[in-house]
Formats: sequence, C-alpha cells, structure tokens
Amino acid sequence: MAELVYNTLAKSLGQGDLPSVWLIYGEEFLVDRSLKTLVGTLLPAGLADSCCVVVEGDSELGDALEQVATFSLFSSGKVVVLRDSHIFYAKKGETKELVKIAKAFEDGKMMLAARRLAQLLSKLNLRFKELSMPKGRDKIKGLADDGQVPSWLGEVTAWAEANNIGVPQAMDDLSLVERVIRSGIPKGHHLVLTTDQVDKRKSLFKAFKEAGSVVDCSAPKGERKADKEQQARIIDETVRGVLATCGKKMEPRAVKYITDMVGFDLRTLAGDVEKLASFVGEKPVITFEDARHITRKTRQDPIYELTGAISERNAPSALACVRNLLGNETHPLQVLAALVNQVRRLILARSFIESRDGQALGSLRDYNQFRSGGMPIIKAADEAMAARVESWQESLSLSKKKSDLLLNRGGSPYPLFLLLQNATRFSLAELVDVHALLADCDRTMKSSPEDPTVLLDRLIIRICCGPGEKGVR
Repeated sequence: MAELVYNTLAKSLGQGDLPSVWLIYGEEFLVDRSLKTLVGTLLPAGLADSCCVVVEGDSELGDALEQVATFSLFSSGKVVVLRDSHIFYAKKGETKELVKIAKAFEDGKMMLAARRLAQLLSKLNLRFKELSMPKGRDKIKGLADDGQVPSWLGEVTAWAEANNIGVPQAMDDLSLVERVIRSGIPKGHHLVLTTDQVDKRKSLFKAFKEAGSVVDCSAPKGERKADKEQQARIIDETVRGVLATCGKKMEPRAVKYITDMVGFDLRTLAGDVEKLASFVGEKPVITFEDARHITRKTRQDPIYELTGAISERNAPSALACVRNLLGNETHPLQVLAALVNQVRRLILARSFIESRDGQALGSLRDYNQFRSGGMPIIKAADEAMAARVESWQESLSLSKKKSDLLLNRGGSPYPLFLLLQNATRFSLAELVDVHALLADCDRTMKSSPEDPTVLLDRLIIRICCGPGEKGVR
C-alpha cells in the first residue's frame, strides 16, 4: 500500500491485509477525517472506545509506544494513535507550537496546552521553573512573532505545575519510533501517527513507507494558479461530502458565497454546510439566500492579501482587507508595518527598473522570458549590492548582516516578477512620498488619539488613488 492520497484511502482499505503502522500527514481537517475512516476500518463497531488509545502530541511518546507493544485483552487487537505529533519538526516548528498552545488555552483545553508546553520545553532544554527566569523567558520571546512573552505563559505554567505535568526527557524521538516500527509490533496491533508536516528525507518517513502506509492529506497554501485550483477541488470535494451525508444539494452561488466568507478553512466550511443543512429542514436544496442568512465571514484576510492589493492599487480590496484584519484583532501598527515593508520593496524594485541593469530586463509581460533572461541579471545585481553592503559594514566596523537591499530572496521567481510588474504602476518620486506619509502616520498613531482605522484608510486611498484624491494630502 505504501503511499496513498487521502481521497483514495477508503477504497484502498478494502484491499487485502492492512499494515500495522500508519503515518497520516497534512491539512488538519483532512487528517482527522482520514484518521476516523482508518480507525473505523481497523476496529469493529463498538470497540473504538475500549481498543483505541489516543495520545496527544509527543509529551507521552514513550507511553504510546509502550501501549502499542502491550498485548490487548480483546481479540480485535489495539490501535494506538499518536495524534498531532511534531516529531518531524525542525527548529522552525517551535514557533508554530506557540500558536497551537495559545489556541488550546483560548479553547479552555488546559491539559492540552500544558502538555504541549511541556513538549516545547523539552526541545528547548528548559524546565517549568525556568520560565520565571530571564533565560527561559528570553528563549520563549525569541520564538514569538512579536518578540514578547505570550500572555498565557504564566497561567499555563502554573496549571502544569499544580497538576504535576512533567517535562519529558529530551531524546531522539525519530530514532525511538523508527526502532519500534522496524522491530515490529504485536499481531493485530496498529500504530497511527498524525502530523501536519513531514520531512521525506528522514529515515523515519522511509520506515513508515517500507513497513506500513503513508496517507498524504497535504493541501497547497500558496497563491499560484495551480495552488488555487487544487484548493478549489478540495473545497468542492469537502462540500459534496458533507452534502451527501446530509442528503442535500446546494446552489453553486451558495457554495461560492460560503467559500468567499470562510476561505480555505475546511473545518469551518464543513461546519457551516452542516448548519445550513439543519437550517433548511426538509428542503432538499440549500439556496444562495439560505447561505446569506446563516453564514458569517470568518475568513481573515492575511497580510499578503493587503500588500498585494496595495501593490495593484486596488483601493476597495485593500480597504476591505484592513477592515477584516482589524476585526480579527490584528494591531493597527502591525498593518502599518506591513505597508511600510511593501512600499520599501516597491521602492527597491522601482529603483532597479530605472537603473542600467533594470533597463536590460526589457518587457515584464512574459514570465518565462523573465525567468530565463531576467533572473540572471537580477542575481548579478544582487551580488554586486551584497559586496557593497559588506564593504560598508567593514568600513563602519558593523557586524555582518544579510542586507534587505537585495531583490531576490530565494524561492520561486514568480513573486519577484509580480513585484517588478506592480512597481511599474508607481513612479519612484511617488513611492518616496508615500514612504514619508507612512512615517507621518506612524508618529500620529503613536502620539495622538486619532482613530487608527481612519489613518489607515487615508493612507490606502492616497497610495492607491494618488495625491489628487480629495481630502488627502
């Protein structure tokens, strides 16, 4: 069976003997749905409660592996699920763990928050008592996006200590799990590990493929056309699945409306479709008006959607993004910082376009031509700039840091292609004026009682519509 895609799992489970170890990874909603399907197949009806052991995270990894190696009292065997494991996480995964702890805390799941914090501390080689010391707090601040100690840290730490939650001993979890997988587990027992990300280069991933099955539930998060098309297919598949379970149909306009309101959040999307099915009662079809009556906007427009709208000078879209970001408790200064960063990037791009090297780019209409002919020009210009910056740093006795004056930041060339295209919508003088307005707005926002929303609205209208807009400087 080796490696499967989530939407082929149900069909594959009916073919022959099932392996004893399973790895399910990817988008949370698809992972949970696949896990439910798998456990329902591995265990006869009615035995899930007594024969399925679920361990959250890696804080009790040793106990989970001991459970799967212990013989069951039931002839049906046993399923041990290591759910939401971070075993494949590299250092960068620790920042994501802070977000998950915060979510568990906000949901009132203190046991889960405490265990996840204990797991994080194990990776950081810390103990709970050290979180009240500068050493511990500095490590946590270093992981936080805003560089601050999370507001929940003290309460979760106190709860963990009061309830005797211990920090697990730091160990090589990957090797431990791989050793168990390769040595084999008792007949009829199954180990299922779920996670949101994997590293296919790790020998543990290869062990799951060789000794068992891997279920790919990944979903694209990007903004490329191919990503959007795949997201649309997954959304359609999710909606159709819920509707089939409820015995309903839905108007295409209604599907589009709830998708626009919710975005690519499959769990919320499925929940809203179930609510609509309940709301319409005996009616066989969910209409657009039904969706408008029930569905509320939960989609949070990410910062990159705002910066994209600004770069395209799309004022209505940018204003809507700001409203949504502020409504979802994004601080006005965070929004302003995103605008500053984007305008700086546009200045850099426009300056390059007007330079001698930029003139050699030619037309910015053909991406393939840009990728083959334009990228070498940009890389050469970046190398020259990096050398100049390094020379400046040495002459001023400054520590060497990577410069933010470089256009190419790695990854796909496509975002850079779009940035250069968008920079042509502005003159360099205009972008410099906008940068000065951003500085003025920053001072006003920090020193006056004026409504930040009004300040941001003025800025966006000025950036998108130009200095001729009435009422705007």
